[in-house]
Amino acid sequence: MLDLGQVRCFVAAATELNFRRAAALLNMTQPPLSRQIQLLEHSLGVDLFERVGRTVKLTTEGRIFLADAIRLLNLAEQAETTVRRASKGKTGRVRIGFTGAAGYELIPGLLAAARQALPDIDVVLFELISVAQIEAFYANTIDLGFLRPVSSRQQLELQLVEEEALVVALPAAHPLCAHAQIALTQLHEQPFIMHSPVQGKYFYDRLMGIFASKDVHVNIAQYIDQSPTILSMVRAGLGVSILPASAQRFHYDNVAFRPLSDVVAQAEMSMAWRPDQDNPAVTAFRLLAMEYFAKQRQRPG
Repeated sequence: MLDLGQVRCFVAAATELNFRRAAALLNMTQPPLSRQIQLLEHSLGVDLFERVGRTVKLTTEGRIFLADAIRLLNLAEQAETTVRRASKGKTGRVRIGFTGAAGYELIPGLLAAARQALPDIDVVLFELISVAQIEAFYANTIDLGFLRPVSSRQQLELQLVEEEALVVALPAAHPLCAHAQIALTQLHEQPFIMHSPVQGKYFYDRLMGIFASKDVHVNIAQYIDQSPTILSMVRAGLGVSILPASAQRFHYDNVAFRPLSDVVAQAEMSMAWRPDQDNPAVTAFRLLAMEYFAKQRQRPG
């Protein structure tokens, strides 16, 4: 196996064609440089230099070896740089799970920031509902998740990254659209499109708790997993619903939104990760995300 130190001595001498100048270039004296080249020649079983008095020139074997020797040193330097960058989280792969709500604005903004700060990290995206992300953590198929905080058998660290108000979604012809704001009690006995108690557990638990606190009973017409489908049901006049304010960005025709006048509950979005993960790239991305969301919260409005 080639010794990189010996190869480096050879390249310096072959470039300078003068052992004294080559030794000075490498911050060493001439005898050790000559010895390293002799060891390299012995290892290869060929003469790399022709020595004529005080001058040297490359042999045919030396000229052939020089090109490969230069490439070898460049590859070694590149490998060293790569592993150092990886140890600092500058390179690597990060697998990110995210909900549909996070994918509208939160994830694109974060990825744009990461492209600037961590351009050599490869990001792999998985659009998953919150409970599916919990399972993905358990199966070790994602490294970071942007999800609604739900109970989990998988031990996870959570960092709140966004909160948004809840709004009422109504068919555009619904009588309640006449109100600028809607009290929760006005939804009593209304047909309601509810998030699934399994796939949409976060919103199901949150809304049922709010209804119970106001002694409001709604007639659940359908259980649906995803907000876009809920809005489709509302547009068809099959019921009303309560969704995070970001649902207004879907711009469904014949669907009206009204704020709640007597409920201050908000929908939370958290960043999740396993406490035992030791991937430097994941740590670097997570720290960048925390800094990014802290700046977002400081923005006016």
